[in-house]
Amino acid sequence: MQVQAMKETNTEQKKQKNSKKSGPLRSKLPFWLIGISGIVILLYLLIGTTYQKVFFPATIINGVNVSGLDIRQAQEAVNAAAGEYILTLEEAEERTEQISGSDIGLYTIDDGSLHAILGSQNMLTWGFQAFHQKNYSLDADYDEEKLHAAVDALSCMDQSKWISPESAYIRYEKSTGYQIEPEVAGNEILADRLFEAVSQAVCHMDDTLSLRDAEVYRLPRISSEDSSLQEQLALLQGYSDMTVTYQFGNQTEVLDGDTLSEWISVSKSGRRTIDREAVAQYVKELAKKYNTAYSAKTLETSYGETVTIKNGYYGWMIDKETETDNLMKILREGESVTIEPAYLMEAASHDGPDYGDTYVEINLTAQHLFFYKDGELLIESDFVSGNPARGNDTPAGAYSLTYKERNATLKGQNYRTPVSYWMPFNGNIGMHDSSWRSTFGGSIYKTNGSHGCINLPPSVAATIFENIEQGMPVLCYHLGGTEQTHATNLSGDKVGGHAVAPEPEPVIPVLPDGSILPPDAQTVPADGTVIPEGQITPDSGAVAPEPETTIPIP
Repeated sequence: MQVQAMKETNTEQKKQKNSKKSGPLRSKLPFWLIGISGIVILLYLLIGTTYQKVFFPATIINGVNVSGLDIRQAQEAVNAAAGEYILTLEEAEERTEQISGSDIGLYTIDDGSLHAILGSQNMLTWGFQAFHQKNYSLDADYDEEKLHAAVDALSCMDQSKWISPESAYIRYEKSTGYQIEPEVAGNEILADRLFEAVSQAVCHMDDTLSLRDAEVYRLPRISSEDSSLQEQLALLQGYSDMTVTYQFGNQTEVLDGDTLSEWISVSKSGRRTIDREAVAQYVKELAKKYNTAYSAKTLETSYGETVTIKNGYYGWMIDKETETDNLMKILREGESVTIEPAYLMEAASHDGPDYGDTYVEINLTAQHLFFYKDGELLIESDFVSGNPARGNDTPAGAYSLTYKERNATLKGQNYRTPVSYWMPFNGNIGMHDSSWRSTFGGSIYKTNGSHGCINLPPSVAATIFENIEQGMPVLCYHLGGTEQTHATNLSGDKVGGHAVAPEPEPVIPVLPDGSILPPDAQTVPADGTVIPEGQITPDSGAVAPEPETTIPIP
């Protein structure tokens, strides 16, 4: 126990001894560190106090490093730099020009901004600010007269080099149809706006100025992005593929987008305009090409010879006014169609002769006619035409049947003649039965002809009447060498020969009602006496007024 107590005593003494040796070292170390830290802090604060009058490190004003400079020095440095300032103008077509600060007397304006910057500095943070760049700008000012001179001297202000802007518009290409042609920006300068833009850039001491971004150039009135232009394009697109096909038998005329593009336009307000004059001219050209009315006809006669019939109105005639209206309506609707034009007069065919293969062929020289139906001869017959001795020649020409009427009464000056079959084709001239005649053909017409009508045997007139329709062609012509000296009677027998004498001039009786029986209504027996054919009175038969056929004038 005593030994143990002694060991513990010795141990405690050793601990105390070691404690005395290490104590001074530990107490000296914190004082040293505090001393160094204090010195550093003191130095930091002393340096920081200097930034009460000068600018922090990494302070940039108008591009000039003013670190460590006071307000006066900074102002001088910035003003000196203003003389070296250059503004680069970015112009059209990637051209550039420059304006220098020295040319315009550029200087900076200290409106208290330098004091404000300096006053905002916290000296306790100067060390941290040394690694953080701070950019400030002061407004600048210039000599206005010098700036005007500098701007006026720019190459972009040379009006001889200006290209005026052009608005976007819709154009038509055959291969692509309608499309928007982009605007042309041009380079025409708005002088007042250029000066204003340069002035602002200089005052802010900007490095560059884009004239396009500053809207210094005169802009096109309409751009390709204009909503109204886009709407116009949409409205016109439908006409790119539109066609109007005119049918003329086996021939066609196609009106397509290439032509329509010249006629149709759309205003900015979206109003579509169709050039009526152009439409009317197109219809006029169609008529000029396809009209056959009043034009000469070539006919291969039943005699094997070909004749040209120059007179008469038969043929196609387009109703130009009506067709112009029709076409305008089609274009407004905007749908493709295949149509025939409106006609004032129609014929039988567009392919080959316009009279087709159903017609009455009247040889005035031979006093003989042929009626062809669908290319087949239906009937032929001698006839008696107008009396040339009295100025009643039946005129040659190409005509069409105006109408047909049963049991009509033909009226004229001092005569009324009832007929069973009345078929007019040229005004008051027509084909009809002539029951008062016993012979037809030959040279009867020269002395005892009609007032111009084609007098037919009743049976022939009946056959033609039953097979002919309104509008069918009647072709009258003269053909030398086909004269007949023989006439035929109602039985079809030849009468007389080369020495056939003209039929006697009839004595025209006065009827009970005071009217005079016309030569057309007389039968001349062999003894030369004139006997009225039946009892003719003002009330007998159906009375047909003299037709007032209106024939279009070409």
